[in-house]
Amino acid sequence: MNFFKINKLNYLLIHLLLGVIIHFFNSFVFIYYAVFLVLGTYWVVKNNDKDFQVLTLLLYIVILEVLFRMKSSGSMYDIGKYSIIYFCILGFSFKRISLKAWPYFFILILFIPGIILTVNTFFFEIDVRKKIMFNLLGPFSLIFASLYTYNKTLTLNRLNELLFVMGGPLISILSAVIIYTPSNTKEVFENTSSNFATSGGFGPNQISVILGLGAFLFFIQFFFNRKEKLFSYVSLFLFFLFAYRGLITFSRGGVLTSLAMILVFCYVVYNLLNKPARSKFLGVFSVLFVLSVVAWLFTSYQTGGMIDKRYNNQDAAGRFKTSRLSGREDIMETDLKFFYENPVFGVGPGISGILREDEGIYGAQAHSEPTRLLAEHGSLGLIILILLVFVPILKYFRYRLFHHIYFFPFLIFWGLTINHAATRIVAPGVLYALTLLNVYIKNEEDEDSVSGQ
Repeated sequence: MNFFKINKLNYLLIHLLLGVIIHFFNSFVFIYYAVFLVLGTYWVVKNNDKDFQVLTLLLYIVILEVLFRMKSSGSMYDIGKYSIIYFCILGFSFKRISLKAWPYFFILILFIPGIILTVNTFFFEIDVRKKIMFNLLGPFSLIFASLYTYNKTLTLNRLNELLFVMGGPLISILSAVIIYTPSNTKEVFENTSSNFATSGGFGPNQISVILGLGAFLFFIQFFFNRKEKLFSYVSLFLFFLFAYRGLITFSRGGVLTSLAMILVFCYVVYNLLNKPARSKFLGVFSVLFVLSVVAWLFTSYQTGGMIDKRYNNQDAAGRFKTSRLSGREDIMETDLKFFYENPVFGVGPGISGILREDEGIYGAQAHSEPTRLLAEHGSLGLIILILLVFVPILKYFRYRLFHHIYFFPFLIFWGLTINHAATRIVAPGVLYALTLLNVYIKNEEDEDSVSGQ
């Protein structure tokens, strides 16, 4: 099992076939995931994680988790988060944890009072374990991934190779989503609500996040692999396809997050280039800009103008909706209310959803992780948020030698995603952890001399 010895196009084609197989034989996803865990464990142990095998597997799980959820009918729903934690613990056996990562240990401690509060208050009334794990597995997977990546050193070239690993399962999801979508567009695009038919029958919000991440991934693949003509053209086409498919989910969060990542990435790269290189870069950016406009116009045509109304916050009849966040602001308001009423320790993890029913909001879980942390962990949740935001930023400005061009795009992806999709999926947590890497931008030829610490 070695992701780096497979031809890039063959790697994508294999996963295209995988997506088709899993679509028609859903149960195969269980077999595939089990084989992945066994072979992944063997790969890490055999190589002592000397070449970031664990990080490779984490990035693969970022996408595989969503493919598994799409086809597993709700079974083993959090296996992706457990897998992240498992491989990180396995990696700790071979790569030591940096002592400078102490803030993440401190964050773990800050979660304890809330857990105790939930257990003591609701132990006999609800399934406490499920409530706690549903809300804290996401943050825990982020913390374990951060402990693994903090101060690990690698080159930009190696990081790009690692990021490409996500491309395989992304293609699997893309193929499954396309096959699932009905051919009759009149039935598919009847209104401006988030569209399950174009999201593989799964949550449009989460699929939008993954498809948006796919657009960003193949944008940077095109950017860094222009000398490989065939692969660069394939990447360009896939960028268009992921952007288009992301748009027709009618879930705006993932698309707008992807756009923000791409624009920030381009700004960072542009400022690193000299004048001759900037003109070439603007040419590349122009191609991507035109392709993005074409994707929007094609989507507008395919949806009969519904996508324009969706992004203008209108319903199918063109009337402006009263809610700009699809009702999420009501959930956020109750979270803030719980925080004001319980400012020290909050109401406890998993409890805000129960108390929200007293406010007339039934069956609604938090979509905003920041407000959930405030509601369920009180002032300790506020401290957790401050640490999560400022630890990577302070590290970034302290170690200027290791400024890597993905720092702000990944931090933006984490920040925006957890504000509309909480920590439902592991993607924001793992990409957040990547901001803590030490990345050499120059001297790529010395890659063999740079090892993880």
